[in-house]
Amino acid sequence: MQTMKSSIRSKLFLLVYGLILAFIAGLILLNNSFLENYYVKNRESSLIEAFSYVKDIDLNSGTMEYQLQSIENEYSLNIQILQQTDDLDPNYVWSNFDDVPDIFDRIYGDQFGIPNGIISKIIYDFSQQLLGTGSSYATEVSLGNDSEYTAYLMDIQSEFNHGSENMQMIGLCVSVDNGGDYDVFYVLTISFQSITDSIKIFNTFTILVGVIFMVLSFIAMYFISYSFTNPILQITKIAEEISNLDFSNRVDIHSDDELGDLGDSINRMSVQLEQNINDLQRTNDKLAKEILHKTDVDKMRREFIASASHELKTPLSLIMGYSEALKLSDLDEETKTEYLNIITDETNKMNKLVMDLLNLSQIESGNVDVNMMDFNIRNLIEDTVNMFGLVLKEKGIQLKVEIEDAQVNSDFQQLQTVLTNFLNNAIHHVDEKKSIVIKTETAENKAIRVSVFNTGINIPEDEINNIWDSFYKVDKARTRAYGGQGLGLSICRTTLDLLGYNYKVINHEDGVEFYFEVI
Repeated sequence: MQTMKSSIRSKLFLLVYGLILAFIAGLILLNNSFLENYYVKNRESSLIEAFSYVKDIDLNSGTMEYQLQSIENEYSLNIQILQQTDDLDPNYVWSNFDDVPDIFDRIYGDQFGIPNGIISKIIYDFSQQLLGTGSSYATEVSLGNDSEYTAYLMDIQSEFNHGSENMQMIGLCVSVDNGGDYDVFYVLTISFQSITDSIKIFNTFTILVGVIFMVLSFIAMYFISYSFTNPILQITKIAEEISNLDFSNRVDIHSDDELGDLGDSINRMSVQLEQNINDLQRTNDKLAKEILHKTDVDKMRREFIASASHELKTPLSLIMGYSEALKLSDLDEETKTEYLNIITDETNKMNKLVMDLLNLSQIESGNVDVNMMDFNIRNLIEDTVNMFGLVLKEKGIQLKVEIEDAQVNSDFQQLQTVLTNFLNNAIHHVDEKKSIVIKTETAENKAIRVSVFNTGINIPEDEINNIWDSFYKVDKARTRAYGGQGLGLSICRTTLDLLGYNYKVINHEDGVEFYFEVI
């Protein structure tokens, strides 16, 4: 970015300085080439314009001098009005203008402006029609529609070396035929400082002003370039951040120009791009989750089929084995009865497994109707405990119930299924202390917590999150001994998720606690 910044400022400086130098050089070139001619032409135009007023003045008027002086002051020129009185010898040798005889009478003016000898020479050239020729110092000019006037513009200083070398004198000589033998001559002259010196002074002043202006321009361009390049640098920085998918910053340009519009466009693009990328990311995340979920579902389906097949394989093998044994002819009645009891028992286990699988499938697919009703939590627990009265007595398990009356609104049947599995799980895993505790309490979220505790060994911490999975067994040998298939806790999890209740298993020092909370 620093390179870009330096490049832009350098280009701005070079551009401005180039324009300034070109302007100064062009101005000096124009001064040297055209200013002198322009100035002279301008003064010649002043002579012609002044004569347009002089010719209208009555030479016999008492106010003639006043009027002529006013014109002289206004146009900064000298006016001489002359009446020719004689002719010079055509072979007269012009050597010294001081000795030239006067061939005119002065109606207005004096000889301090132009010596009489030079005026005589001009009248002589006029009368001899020498003016306006190729080698002449005079150029004929038109005075409009006034045919009675014959006029010439002349460079008196260059022709006659009159006055100082640093002065220039140009004149307008007009001849007027007044009906007599000789014409009346109007000679208007302007003297001015040599334009060459003025051009040199003007050029020097131009260079001095240019240098000062360049210094001031440097200072001004420093701040102007900063105000110009800073928005560009800011836009470049934000654009680089956007290219790196960083949309946290915005272009902060408030100028009402193209840069401000560009900054607003980049901000809108950043917002829209960020939104589109976020939408795309959410879509990708959703798609990834769906793919992962599908993969997990496929994996769970394969594991489920494998586990269900394994669970069905054992009882089927026993049924087939004992069925083949019943075909033997030497079996007594007692043995046959025993074999039939085993077949019946394994059939019941298979039936329970199939029913549990159907129940689990219905809950997971959402095909189970939830019948919410108001009931006392005590009734739920007491009804469930009564179902296990005979089993508890046979196994010599001491059951302690610590419950309170509490009205809840939930699905009685579904909660009884959960509590039945919790209690059944506790009965099968209780240790030699044979102690089970069922109690209720109010949780921090004001929900009613129902917990089932049994004394016994803890569940390994690395397996505690897996016990809710279908067919998962911490102690496979023990589970097989009491006929469990590992579906009870999976049914509990699916049911409680369906109802939206919290549940958990906690290892205690002397046993394990399962609980769920009814909101």
